[in-house]
Amino acid sequence: MELMAVALTGGASVGAAARTVSSTLPEPLAGQLRAVADDLRRGEDTDEAWRAAGAHWAPARRCLDLAQSSGVPPAEALVRAAQDVRRDAVADVEVAAARLGVRLVLPLGLAYLPAFVLTTIVPVVLALTGELSW
Repeated sequence: MELMAVALTGGASVGAAARTVSSTLPEPLAGQLRAVADDLRRGEDTDEAWRAAGAHWAPARRCLDLAQSSGVPPAEALVRAAQDVRRDAVADVEVAAARLGVRLVLPLGLAYLPAFVLTTIVPVVLALTGELSW
């Protein structure tokens, strides 16, 4: 989305920006954006062109729709949307890391607790019972 914003700031149309940016992206994303650029170049409806792009491009579509309906340049909205997507991705990673920490406690507890009991508590109890017997 930030690359789209740069291309739009440079004066490119949405279709030309989508075509240019699609040449720099990895393949599932590049194909989706290339399809949007082709649809826009053929003169199809903007909503239909972006609807075929998939869920990954929904924030860009919303930004462009909002900018078109309000008559403002879409570049700033695309940059902010990219920041929001990045922040959400980081939050998802942090949540996954927290879940991993919780999920690791049970196996570690099941492995270390018996080892602790067998190496420390059982010898102490055996030593004390050996000393207490007359």
